[in-house]
Amino acid sequence: MREIEIKVKVANKTRLLEIVKERGMTVTEPVTQRDQVFGLPSEDGGGSNSAPWLRIRTETINGTTKQIFTLKKSITNQMDSIEHETEIEDAVELAKIIHHIGFTPYSDSTKTRQKAHDGDIEICIDSVEGFGDFVEAEKLTDEAADYGVVAEELWTVLERLGAKRSDEVTDGYDVLTRKQQSLET
Repeated sequence: MREIEIKVKVANKTRLLEIVKERGMTVTEPVTQRDQVFGLPSEDGGGSNSAPWLRIRTETINGTTKQIFTLKKSITNQMDSIEHETEIEDAVELAKIIHHIGFTPYSDSTKTRQKAHDGDIEICIDSVEGFGDFVEAEKLTDEAADYGVVAEELWTVLERLGAKRSDEVTDGYDVLTRKQQSLET
């Protein structure tokens, strides 16, 4: 499966949520997601890196927690990735396995996410600790999808929600975390 997404910094999350609801979309309850990302030693996560990345996501909603293991590998940029994931039982044990196969901790970030859908496009409204609010439009496609065509489809949805292309953020939250810590440029 391939996930193509566009991410935009949000100035007014309250207004964004109002617009989403005005457009007839149902918004989910907030979920807290802690993402521990692992990479191969000496891999820089920025730019068009195509190395595999592993993530353990601990997701909590209404007091219920689940853990998801994800493999991501960028195709054209950080917002265009092959993605495979599965629910896991023991994140601590999986982190040990990840370490033993040669991956090292890359970043650790937490966000609160709400979702909505516009057809087959998922809208993610995120409040990221230390970074503020963002909206992402994401679409799952087959691996041969045309990135440019899908990106324009995502922009059409985002612009209807009031997003501006000038506010686009092309780094993932993991890379933003590393840059904030002066671990990447």
